[in-house]
Amino acid sequence: MDTVDNSDDAGEADFQPVFENRVRFAETDQQGIVFYGEYFTFQDETVSQFFREIDYSYEQMETDGWQVHVVNAELNYRDAAEFGDVLVNELRVAETGTASITFEYRVRRESDDQLLADGTVTQVAVDLETEEPIAVPDAFREAVAAYQGGLPE
Repeated sequence: MDTVDNSDDAGEADFQPVFENRVRFAETDQQGIVFYGEYFTFQDETVSQFFREIDYSYEQMETDGWQVHVVNAELNYRDAAEFGDVLVNELRVAETGTASITFEYRVRRESDDQLLADGTVTQVAVDLETEEPIAVPDAFREAVAAYQGGLPE
């Protein structure tokens, strides 16, 4: 997908449109709109696709002896999506700590570019066997930096 120029003057990376989906009937509620909990699934799918886009998949993490655990996820609902809407899910790494990675997420309706939801998800790197926090590996940091043109502090 193409890069969307949405960086600000503070030097943040652009949001990357990394996952697109069409709202399925099963994802809607009795009111005919996307059930709010589904947005967390969309957010998770977007993070997973981001890992594939930077060529550092969950399988690569496992090979390298680490994994990530979600420690916080937040969403703000801005507008409703309905059955059949095509959604463009965007992501950027907004913050990297020693052991943590915080992603900023947003989703827009393709037909009118309306912002539907935005939020964050923070993951902590942990050793695959001990599940104790570890430093985010340099190879992962480098992959993120190469993909989004730099790495936030």
